This record gives sequence, structure tokens and C-alpha cells, in this order.
Amino acid sequence: MKTRTLRSRPAIRYPMTFIIPAMAVYMIFFFYPTVSGFYYALTNWNSRSTTIRYVGFSQFLDVLKNPTIELAFKNTMIYSITITVVKNILAILLALALNAKIRSRNTLRAIYFAPAILNIVAMGLVFQGLLNPDFGFVNTALRAMGLGFMANGWITDPKMAIYCTAIMEIWRATGISMAIYLAGLQSIPQDYYEAATLDGAHGWSKFTGITLPLLAPAVTINVILCLIYGFRMFEVIYYLTGGGPGDSSQVMQTLAYKYMGQGLYGYSATINVILVVFILVVTIPLLSYMRRRDSRLM
Repeated sequence: MKTRTLRSRPAIRYPMTFIIPAMAVYMIFFFYPTVSGFYYALTNWNSRSTTIRYVGFSQFLDVLKNPTIELAFKNTMIYSITITVVKNILAILLALALNAKIRSRNTLRAIYFAPAILNIVAMGLVFQGLLNPDFGFVNTALRAMGLGFMANGWITDPKMAIYCTAIMEIWRATGISMAIYLAGLQSIPQDYYEAATLDGAHGWSKFTGITLPLLAPAVTINVILCLIYGFRMFEVIYYLTGGGPGDSSQVMQTLAYKYMGQGLYGYSATINVILVVFILVVTIPLLSYMRRRDSRLM
């Protein structure tokens, strides 16, 4: 009786069946549009012209001279720094509270994480209703409590609009940062806390001496992700204020979208390229510094 010998297949073939489709999607929907964006940022591509003409870096100078760019950049910084600081502080506090042995902690974790999976368009409509200056819930509640002097235009106030968008994002995405911190807390061995208790350490000293240093990698991840997400934010601002009133809450991404809608495609691409370069210049050195700090703390 003949025995059939199975041909051995190259070990690389099996993983490649998963890598190639993912790589194809990445190249088509991310890499190619990104490279194209850098190219079109150097052209005068617009809806009024039938030809695309190379203009070089002169368009970057035109963008930087645009007075709205300064406001959009300022708002981008305010928004990103605000959500990064507040989200991380709240997320650490929530993670510490929900890491304790309390009843229904899994339910509470799900409740605090739930806003992160909700539709941003729906949330924008909800917050528009909450912050409406005339019949919104916030102003109505303030007036009912005799605090009508605190009622504000909120999203119609040029000075408050950008902060209202930050509040919406903080409410929406703090649960994601909380989940990362929870994972970090659960990886800390309890032996450290028991030894600290025997040495007479109390809550605050345990937090500063054990929890915070060992949580440093999670802090690094959350800070970098929050900064990048804040710099490139579009959805929350677009659906809550639309960049208004006027241009008071415009950020770099909404401004690029505005010019894209006006048919200035190359101009819009230039704004995006400037934003990408800025994100790289800020986050790469910061990530390097925070990693070095983490290695010293751990």
C-alpha cells in the first residue's frame, strides 16, 4: 500500500493570508490618500480650474498668512490640552474608585465606558439641546434653582463654545482612558501595597510611591493618544458648534473642511499637512521623553 506524503508548506504562507488583505486595505484607504494629500498640498487644485498646477511651498505661506489659521491653531491647542488634562485626571480617579472591591463595579465600569460607543452625531444633538441658551436643560435648571445669573449662551457664546466642545469630548471619551488605567492598576502586584502597609505607609504615600510610578506607561499611552486625538478632532466640534458662532470654535480640521467645501482642495490639503507636521513635531519628542521617564520610575 502506497503511503501519501504531505508536502510541507512554507511557514510564511499562513500568516501572509491574514497580512496581505489588511495591508491592501491600509495601502488603499490610508497610505495612498496620505501621500496624495502631501502632493496636492503643493498644487492649486480647486473646483474652478480644469488643470492642476504645481505651486510649491508658496501655498503654505498663503495658509500661514490667513488670519483664521491663528484662531484655529489656538483653539486646537486649547481643546487638545484641556481634554488631555481633564480626561486623564478624571480617568485616574474613576479607575482608582472602580478598582476597589465595591458592589456593582463591573456595572459602573460599563456605565462610565458606554458614552465612548455612542454615535457622535446623536451626542451632538443631545448636547445642543442641553446647552441651548433659551430652552436648554442647563439654563432651565439654573433658573429653577434661582441661579439665573449663571445662565449663559454656552455654544452661542464665542468665548465659551470651544470649552463646551471640550466638555462633550471629556464626557464621551473619559471611559476609554479609564479602561487603560484600570488595566494598568490590575497589573500592579498587591505585594507592593502589603509591604508598604507594613512599613506604615498610608493612602496618599502608596499612591505617589507605588501606584503612580507603576502606572507611568498607562499615563504615557493616554497622554499621547489624547493629544493626538485632540489635535485632529473634527466630529465633536463639527456636530456641536459647526466651528461657530462665526469662526470662534474653528479648529484646524474643521477649517480644512470649510475650505474643502468651498472647492479649495489643494488649500485644504495644505492645512492638513501643516497639522500632520505639527503633530509629529510635538508628539515624537514628548513620547521619547515620557518613555525615558517611565524607565527611570519603574
